[in-house]
Amino acid sequence: MAGPTRVLLVDDDPSLADLMASQLADIGDRFSIRVETDPSDALEAVETGRFDCVVSDHHMPRMTGLELLRYVREMDPDLPFILFTARGSEEIASEAVSEGVTDYFRKRRGSDQWHVLANRIENAAARYRAEEAVQRRESALRELARTVIDSVSTPIEALCELGCRTLKVEYGALLTGTDGNAEILVESAEKDFPFQTGDGVPLSDGVDDLTVDGNGIVAVAADESEETGFSSYIGIPVSVGERRYGTLCFCDRGDRTEFAAWERAFVELLGDWLGHELTSEWARDQSDAVRSARGRVERALGALENDDDEAARNELIEAYDLLDRAPPAAAAVSIELS
Repeated sequence: MAGPTRVLLVDDDPSLADLMASQLADIGDRFSIRVETDPSDALEAVETGRFDCVVSDHHMPRMTGLELLRYVREMDPDLPFILFTARGSEEIASEAVSEGVTDYFRKRRGSDQWHVLANRIENAAARYRAEEAVQRRESALRELARTVIDSVSTPIEALCELGCRTLKVEYGALLTGTDGNAEILVESAEKDFPFQTGDGVPLSDGVDDLTVDGNGIVAVAADESEETGFSSYIGIPVSVGERRYGTLCFCDRGDRTEFAAWERAFVELLGDWLGHELTSEWARDQSDAVRSARGRVERALGALENDDDEAARNELIEAYDLLDRAPPAAAAVSIELS
């Protein structure tokens, strides 16, 4: 996911922690920094938040940096962890390496150290993001393949949940209609929101960068999350037959600034597959309608043989209506694809 590098700074000395945060912030706006002075709070932040790198002091009374590293590695074996300490030693460095530290950096005098630290954070975070993106793509394709294979019993909710997990967003939905007249057909929400989603998908006031590509994918993102609506949105039109049926979309309130090319391609795959399945289901319904219409025509022929023109006319009208049904436009074909 693009955006600023999300850094968790851990130091039991508030003044030193704030100094580190301000020095890194002064280098540029490429960092989103959270400061924790209690290692236990830092662990909770790692468990509940999203970070690209942890930078921690070693000598802390409640929990050393090495102890913090061990706990972090249990949560995420790959999350970059930089031990940044003033009182280092070869023994600490050796133990840190054996515990899986990403980098070991001794504090030094002068402002150059902050540029060195910033570069190391960015390099480690870039590798982490790239590896995570590859893993997410592979996992998404495996899950999508299993979903397609098992499509005989796949609810649309499961498709929305798959999209949410893959894109790491809070909300997914299949809706019909347009702004001001939208209806949510199916939705998957990770949590409750301080705004309603039943009449459509509300976007925050900060969303102003609209991108529409040639495949019909719409993507928007804002720098900050607001309580008035989602700060990021990506959606793909879904068609049944040749008629626009609705929109499959995914939204979040996080700090995402754009959707990667592979994420857009994945949403396109989900939308195309959903449209194919709904079209197939509508076609099966049409086959049933054809059989029913055939029965109506046979009854109409029987009525004509009995000189009952009115009954024959009624049967033919019913047969015509059965054959003239268009794909649905404002109601779910089925909550469970079959």
